[in-house]
Amino acid sequence: MNKSLLKQMLNYFSKVYHIGEIIKGVKDKRLKPQIKITVISFTVLIGFMLQIPSFNRLEYWIKKGKFKKLLPRKTKMPSIDAVRYCLDRIEIDSLNNMHRSIIKTAVENKVFRNGTIDGYKVAAIDGVELFESTKKCCEECLTRVVSGVTHYFHRSVVCMTVGSDPHIILGEEMLKPKKDGSNKDEGELTGGKRLIRRLHEEFNHFADIVVADALYMKAPWIRELLDLGIDAVIRVKDERLGIVKEATALYKCLKADREWIVSPKGRKKIKVTAWDKSDFEMTGLEDTVRFVKFVEEIHHGNKFEEKEVWIVTTNKSIAVETLWKIIHRRWDIENNGFHQLKGEWNLDHCFLHSSSGVEAVLTFMMMAFNLMQLFFFRCIRNFRERKLLQVNIIEDLRDELILYCNINPIMMNTS
Repeated sequence: MNKSLLKQMLNYFSKVYHIGEIIKGVKDKRLKPQIKITVISFTVLIGFMLQIPSFNRLEYWIKKGKFKKLLPRKTKMPSIDAVRYCLDRIEIDSLNNMHRSIIKTAVENKVFRNGTIDGYKVAAIDGVELFESTKKCCEECLTRVVSGVTHYFHRSVVCMTVGSDPHIILGEEMLKPKKDGSNKDEGELTGGKRLIRRLHEEFNHFADIVVADALYMKAPWIRELLDLGIDAVIRVKDERLGIVKEATALYKCLKADREWIVSPKGRKKIKVTAWDKSDFEMTGLEDTVRFVKFVEEIHHGNKFEEKEVWIVTTNKSIAVETLWKIIHRRWDIENNGFHQLKGEWNLDHCFLHSSSGVEAVLTFMMMAFNLMQLFFFRCIRNFRERKLLQVNIIEDLRDELILYCNINPIMMNTS
């Protein structure tokens, strides 16, 4: 591995995404702090980029002086208690402004110039549970009772680009606990509506198509997207729905509209047959929707499997082959997002449990994840073709942080 990889990464973030400048906009509510918020924010961000497993590990890195190489000389480093205290009082809006700046710069740099799937910019939306406890709680905790025991947890709705590298988290929205006499916590659909409205305000046309699972097969959700000029592609599973009964009855009498072969790498081959009509009525919507039924014959060596997938979409003109790709790439938010964040980025670890601390940590982790994805796929040449592993690159960066001393600080002057 090139010995200058760490320097390359830091210079890329400094010159392209101006991290040293935009981090100056982060604010907190501490009175007369001894450690500047910029130093704490930079330390936490780099820590999450290098996939720290806990704040105890971050404390060890700070004590060993690993971050001093990245900051101006004589910069006073924080204790881990100061980090926790600061994150508990950080202004979330200022963090969101920093995240917004990173996304806007990525757009300006034409990261999504060719779309993510067949020329369309596709984003998936889904909910993720962060962590749970039967002992620790805060005023923003959601609750559920299991066998008479109350479990406290936090949940967020996330929107992420899917289809091609890099996969970028566009935003997240924390779900709110039950308030004002309500006996239920806020649902994922409510948080999802709030998220897409905010993303539209911040980035205007943030996606051409939003793909979602069967939970989002609701007319109010589809109307919300249409009002923003965005098409929906939604998985359908409930056989009791009128539109499903109508479509299945109709398609039994009709020949398939399209048939093609997909040959992924290896011995696997998929024969896809599609029935596709665009004039189905859906209760609560003024316009008709398109209902597509896919039957997949999956051949893998001597093994054979058949699957059936139904989708509803508001887009009447997109190719049915592209719709098939979109509904399958919806899983990117799970595989390239949540699974990776929990398995490698320690998303399910409770770094800090407080009403604002949880969201602050999640936002820092989200920014760190995005920046590293941009570094992997926009700065390291042929990252995917060379079959490089992200976890190996990050391990090399951690090693280099210890050994490599001749790095010009990319942090702003903190004096």
